[in-house]
Amino acid sequence: MELAPPFNPVIAAHSAVPLPGRGLVLVNSEAIEDECDEPLCFAGVIDVASEASPRVISMFPLPVPPPGAPFRNFCERGGRFGPHNLHQPQGNPYLLDRPDLALLTYFNAGLRVIDVSDPRLPREIASFVPPDPLIRRGVLPSRLVAQSEDVLADARGYMYVTDKNHGLHVLRLAD
Repeated sequence: MELAPPFNPVIAAHSAVPLPGRGLVLVNSEAIEDECDEPLCFAGVIDVASEASPRVISMFPLPVPPPGAPFRNFCERGGRFGPHNLHQPQGNPYLLDRPDLALLTYFNAGLRVIDVSDPRLPREIASFVPPDPLIRRGVLPSRLVAQSEDVLADARGYMYVTDKNHGLHVLRLAD
C-alpha cells in the first residue's frame, strides 16, 4: 500500500510567532545549505486579520556585515546564512513579551533585533555578530564560523543566544 499526502508538501515557514491583538504573525524560513547554495531565505510580517486571506505585508531587512568585517556580505563568510529561530514568548510571564520587537537568529549573521512597531516597515535596531570560534565543538558548519541557532529572552530583557561552536552568549538590549 502506498501512503502519500493528497498534496505536494513544501516547507513554507520554519517559525511563526503571532502578535496577539494585532492580527499579525512574524514568520521566517530556515537556511539549510552552507555557502548560500540555495534560494534566499526570508523573514517578514504576515497580515492575518482575514484568516482566509493571509498576506505578506513586509520583509525584514537583509543583514549587512558590521563595519570592518573581513567579508562584503554574509554569503562570503561561510556556513549557513539566513534566518533560523524567532524568540517565542507565547504568553509565558517569565519571557520578554514585546509585540513591537522581533528577536531573530540568523546563523552566521548572529542575532538581529527588528522593530516591528510599524509592521509595513520593519527596521533593524540592533544586532550581535559573534566572532568566528577558535575551537570546533560540533561537526557543522563546514567552515569554522559562528552559527547562531536559538534565541530566548527573559522578562528582564536578557537574551540567551546559542551557537554551534561557541556555546551560549548572554546579551541585553541597551536602553
